[in-house]
Amino acid sequence: MNTLLRLLRIIGPSWMTMLVAGVFGCLTIGSNIGLMAASAYLISSAALHPSIVELSVAIVGVRFFGISRAVFRYLERYISHDATFRLLGIIRVWFYTKLERLAPAGLLKWQSGELFGAIVGDVETLKEFYLRVLAPPFIALLVLIGTCIFLAQYSMQFVYVLLGGFFTLGILLPFLVLRLQRPIANELVQTRTEMKAQLVDSITGIVELAAFGQTQRQAQHIEVIDQRLAKLQGKVANMTGMIDALGMLIVNGTMWLVLWLAIPLVYSGQLEGIYLAVVALTVQSSFEGVLPLPIAMHYLAESLSAAKRLFAIVDQQLAVLDNGEDVFLNKDVSIEVDKLSFSYREGTTILDNVSFSVAPGQSLAIVGPSGAGKSTLLHLLLRFWDYQQGSIRFGGNEIKNYDSQEVRKQFGVVAQRSHLFNASIKDNILLARPDASEDTLMEVIKNAELSEFIKSLPQGLDTMVGQNGHALSGGQRQRIAIARALLKDAPLLILDEPTVGLDALTEEAIMETISRLMQGRTTILITHRLTGLDRVGDIIVLESGRIIEQGSQVELLEKQGLFYQLWRLQQDVL
Repeated sequence: MNTLLRLLRIIGPSWMTMLVAGVFGCLTIGSNIGLMAASAYLISSAALHPSIVELSVAIVGVRFFGISRAVFRYLERYISHDATFRLLGIIRVWFYTKLERLAPAGLLKWQSGELFGAIVGDVETLKEFYLRVLAPPFIALLVLIGTCIFLAQYSMQFVYVLLGGFFTLGILLPFLVLRLQRPIANELVQTRTEMKAQLVDSITGIVELAAFGQTQRQAQHIEVIDQRLAKLQGKVANMTGMIDALGMLIVNGTMWLVLWLAIPLVYSGQLEGIYLAVVALTVQSSFEGVLPLPIAMHYLAESLSAAKRLFAIVDQQLAVLDNGEDVFLNKDVSIEVDKLSFSYREGTTILDNVSFSVAPGQSLAIVGPSGAGKSTLLHLLLRFWDYQQGSIRFGGNEIKNYDSQEVRKQFGVVAQRSHLFNASIKDNILLARPDASEDTLMEVIKNAELSEFIKSLPQGLDTMVGQNGHALSGGQRQRIAIARALLKDAPLLILDEPTVGLDALTEEAIMETISRLMQGRTTILITHRLTGLDRVGDIIVLESGRIIEQGSQVELLEKQGLFYQLWRLQQDVL
């Protein structure tokens, strides 16, 4: 019930539009009833060979209801679909906004394909809720009331029969369908999501699958899911066919029962013969309002299942709780970390009593073996997680006192795998500041040493980089990431393994460019590669979440501790 209420609240300001669409739906069915009743009256009356004048009202009625039915149907479909698609757009934006607040901590347990399936597939499923679940009960009720008022003029027996037919088709059968379809609907939504997740993962990892000869195995895995999905869809199709057959049986049975009651009335003179067909066809055509209800229960079950999945994702507790205050930092800002401790779960300490500081405009390198806690420290600085003990201060201000989005605005980040969107080089750089002028853009391109490369391309800045920049080399991707950081011009700079995976020559060239980027900015370099560390003012060495050494490169080499061992190991490899 809570899920249903939340779906209803989403309608918000669109409820009036949906109500108007429902009214037009009633008018459409009303016009159809009028068309059938007027046609029956016209044919029955014409059999008695009256003058054309006596038939003129019925003739006009048939024309009017025939035209109005088409007009009202068009308006009902147009308004309801327009409102629904606008609602889906609102839901997608709402869902993405929630995901953005959860990222990355709250999304670790979800596959990218699952999230894609939720924002596309599950939201698309909700279309049926707003189109085929909400309006039909409202329309059926109004049609029932109107038809009962009309039939009561002839005999209350017709009203009772109609009520029985509507009750059977509009309440008993939908209830049965809901009981039978709910487990199938839940499994169907889950299987669709699983299929989307597997397809997304397969496409993303197609190179690795091909390289290791596992494409056939993955295809077989997807085929198994597809067969399960087809089986479920077959069950739904069978159920739909059975519902349609039962629905028509109830409609025709009700009409024949009305005829069975009406014929004696005609013989007794209580009902004129020309109204026999009018009553029968009025009853039959009125069921257009209630026929969608049984299948609506299937869509209700699917929609509730999809909505529960969406709400399960967005209702997770935020890893970072904002107090809503803005942060205003000077261009020259210091970073102070004092007795910082953090763990992702109880019993597993990732950072333990870490303390260091970086003066405004100075630089610090954080090095250590894999698993030492370097990336975790980066996530805490960017407020992707909140720490349990200690403090992080920017410019003397506790980071927890400020909104996480405002904190991140103060950072320029060059990550080890900076994501490039499947767009142009220009669009990927402008991600940092979309309103940047052309002169500013060309200046950062020059400073990132991308000018010659871009000039060599036939389409220049408009060259598409491919999915995640696969059309570019590793060095070119990193230079685009550097250009982004330059364009953002943030006072704080984080470099997270900026040269990982690059060859020695490219690494040296990238580090030269990064050196210029670091000038005048408070910089933290996180790396396990010990090249280029002579460019930073201070170095801390992490091991198992603790700082075990700190100093300049020369000082650390003289100590011949862990830093010296790591440095010698890399030198031997080189």
